[in-house]
Amino acid sequence: MPDFSLKTTWRIPAPIALVWDSLIHTETWPDWWRYVASVTELEPGLPDGLANTRSYCWRTALPYDLHLEMTVIRLVPCRTITVAVSGDLTGTGQCTFSVEAETEVTCVEFYWQVQTCKPWMNRLSILTRPVFEWNHAEVMKQGESGLIAYLGIR
Repeated sequence: MPDFSLKTTWRIPAPIALVWDSLIHTETWPDWWRYVASVTELEPGLPDGLANTRSYCWRTALPYDLHLEMTVIRLVPCRTITVAVSGDLTGTGQCTFSVEAETEVTCVEFYWQVQTCKPWMNRLSILTRPVFEWNHAEVMKQGESGLIAYLGIR
């Protein structure tokens, strides 16, 4: 299975607590992130959010969907969240939060260490790696602009 290391940085002109709240409540993602088709809680986990497991159906900028389960394995409020990923991808994802002191913009950095699990993706990855990486960047870029718009109307 091919490995992908992906990094994306969002700059959200909103307070860190508001950005954290929007990202931690993934059930709202379909409201503002065009590529998230559905989010279903499978296991509520602990009261602090650890061990929470949800199923996600992601549309993509290309004609395929991804079905993932993500389980929270580390959580530090307004600082970081780490998830274990399984399904059409397997691996981990981490999201870290910080504030640019001079602008008060919240920076969110996403790090994904994943492998593809769909047989057709594995067979074609040597040729399509740049296309998969472009697709990921497009999905994430739309997430950033969608969250900015969503927070502007709250």
